Amino acid sequence: MTAARLFALSAALLAGPGLTGCGAPPEFAADPARGGPPPSVPDTLTAAVQLHVAGEESSLPVHVLGSGDPLRLAFDRLVDDTGRPLEVTFVHTDRDGREDLLPTEYLTGFDRDDITDYQRSGFTGVPYVHYEYTFPNPRIGFRVSGQYRLEVRDAGQLLFTRPFLVVEPLAEVELGFGTTLAGGGAGVTIQPAARLTPGPRLAGFDAFQYTVCFARDGRLEAPRCAPEPSAIDQAFFQYYLRREAAFEPAEPMFQLDLGLLSLNAQVVQLDPAAQPPTAVLDLDYADFGGEVLDAVLATAPIIDGAFQDVGRARTDARYVDVRFRYVPPGSRQIARPVYVLGGFNGWQPSPTNRMEWIAAEGHYERTIRLKQGRYVYGYVSPGGPARAGFSLGQPTLFTALVFLRDPGRFTDRLVAVESVVAR
Repeated sequence: MTAARLFALSAALLAGPGLTGCGAPPEFAADPARGGPPPSVPDTLTAAVQLHVAGEESSLPVHVLGSGDPLRLAFDRLVDDTGRPLEVTFVHTDRDGREDLLPTEYLTGFDRDDITDYQRSGFTGVPYVHYEYTFPNPRIGFRVSGQYRLEVRDAGQLLFTRPFLVVEPLAEVELGFGTTLAGGGAGVTIQPAARLTPGPRLAGFDAFQYTVCFARDGRLEAPRCAPEPSAIDQAFFQYYLRREAAFEPAEPMFQLDLGLLSLNAQVVQLDPAAQPPTAVLDLDYADFGGEVLDAVLATAPIIDGAFQDVGRARTDARYVDVRFRYVPPGSRQIARPVYVLGGFNGWQPSPTNRMEWIAAEGHYERTIRLKQGRYVYGYVSPGGPARAGFSLGQPTLFTALVFLRDPGRFTDRLVAVESVVAR
């Protein structure tokens, strides 16, 4: 993906008929109109899940159709055995996340595969089996572009799913951003916009056959879409999110470096001799904002590139019980539940990452077992923000997904993916 150029958007285009609008839904909440598998209880034995372009841990999972650049899936199973093969299947969906094709229509080769590259961990205290899988491969290939979901199972039981994209780069995209006021005192919301230039192979398709969707910080499972081109400037194939779908200000994000088991700016207490090792993080204050300077790191955990101890991160990195501590606005308990989210749990709230209020100390706590590596995380309260404000200087990664409704393919083709960091 190349760096996107920014263009100016008119006030009339972004503001719409009024000055205020509805607040956007919480970042982690899926749109109920979207399809896909129903939410399930997370599998607590699966950890350190990564999905990215092979050789680029911080990249988005985007495969160029027909190219030789595979995606890499890596994860651990926290079990004390030698491991066994797991099954992986692939699902093609439309832009709303609904399954829309049969496997024979979008896959070459087989409709499923086995993950046979696995290895037991070394002397790590917490035992685990590390799995790796790259695709496409001689058994699995893709016929069509679009939005996909992989599913990993053990003896038929679903362990986890992850979204990824297959793109045929047939168009150029420019990204721009505007802001507007949200209703209910929610502050300023962000309205991304895209200008599309179709390539020659897309001649004959008009602006209304495209849909541009936007994802933030690599969270591809629930993008927000501009369903039709701007009525102001249709000749330029320009699309923007409507005010009611605009993104809320980003929650502050924080960065944790566990590549080396030592004290650092985030880790203020450490017991490496414990089984497993324990680490206590410095207090994260809602009132002071986040500390992440590289928005790309928010997309996924970095394991191999962060590990600094002796050996290989895949089987020699240790799992650490990390205690997160969060001070809410005014050091007062929030009426709603508070969760710590990050690449380590797919940015999804669940009972396993709900925080406990420690009244005597005026902060929330939650201990989560993490593999040595580098992580970006934040705090969210469903139904409302877990912060008092937000930092305008915090970088945010926005990704535009350009879908083409091609009646000859009976699906949404993905003809462009473009990312840009907005500050």
